[in-house]
Amino acid sequence: MIYIKNNKGYKSVCAHTDLQEGWVVYDLTNGELVSEPTRTSIQVGEKSHVEDEVGGCINHSCQPSCKVNTFFVIALRDIKKGEEITFDYNQNEDALASPFECGCCSKTIKGKNYE
Repeated sequence: MIYIKNNKGYKSVCAHTDLQEGWVVYDLTNGELVSEPTRTSIQVGEKSHVEDEVGGCINHSCQPSCKVNTFFVIALRDIKKGEEITFDYNQNEDALASPFECGCCSKTIKGKNYE
């Protein structure tokens, strides 16, 4: 359904086929659970984060195509083949291990505890 795209050292996750709103786009249950956030982890519960090769390449967007619901990445809308899979880190992560400036809004993305 999805694949990692490597474009000159910049990794992203894209749809391999058209995806429908509400579909499970990716399952994080095979990832490694860690108690603290890392630069590439995805928060799945309080003090519970997943390190996953594909999940670690899903980028932030203020207008995301997906959301994280526990261990599942869910499409928020229909996603076209080739479109990037994203989620809003400020909606999912309590605190990012590596805050950064957002490319679309120029706000510092730190996690929902800092909004």
